[in-house]
Amino acid sequence: MTATRPLKRTRIMPAILLGATAFALAGCKDETVEASAFPDKASCEAAANDGTVAFTVQDCDAAYQDALVEYERSAPRYDDQALCEEQHGGECVVDQSGGNGGGSIFMPLMAGYLMGSMLGGNRAMTQPLYRDAGGKFATAGGGTVLNGNRGSARMQPSSFRAPPAAAAPMTRATVSKTGGFGSSRTSSFGSSRSFGG
Repeated sequence: MTATRPLKRTRIMPAILLGATAFALAGCKDETVEASAFPDKASCEAAANDGTVAFTVQDCDAAYQDALVEYERSAPRYDDQALCEEQHGGECVVDQSGGNGGGSIFMPLMAGYLMGSMLGGNRAMTQPLYRDAGGKFATAGGGTVLNGNRGSARMQPSSFRAPPAAAAPMTRATVSKTGGFGSSRTSSFGSSRSFGG
């Protein structure tokens, strides 16, 4: 009679880890939402009227208003207009929401908005988009970077995570230290997505 040898732990663990990894990846894939980027409210309304997106005209209007509120709250701010324009590849405006006691604060124009359906079917999630120096479009926190501001894709709900409220305006020293708008934050938190356009 031969004795059976117990299975070695080293043979069992890789199989368990492989199964757990596959389960985790499948779970991540299921937790995506339909997302669309629009350069303006009229583009969203036109897509809703054409039936090319899963959103209604009312969703477009509500998401645009939410994006404007978020823009005022969290848009990147700079102490110098030229610096703002370098970081965003275009025109920047004076922040009208309040001053810092004398000097002007500058922020980029909103270059569109990203909206996505909620997992529970509630009101659409939204984030304003800003052009970066390379001509791409990013959310204020830099966690989501898109190649265009028009198109649709499935995205993680975290793409709509609101950044903290705008802090002290960025200076040349701050920008130099962080690598500029979208640079260090994008490489840490997100990846570039290609939207049509």
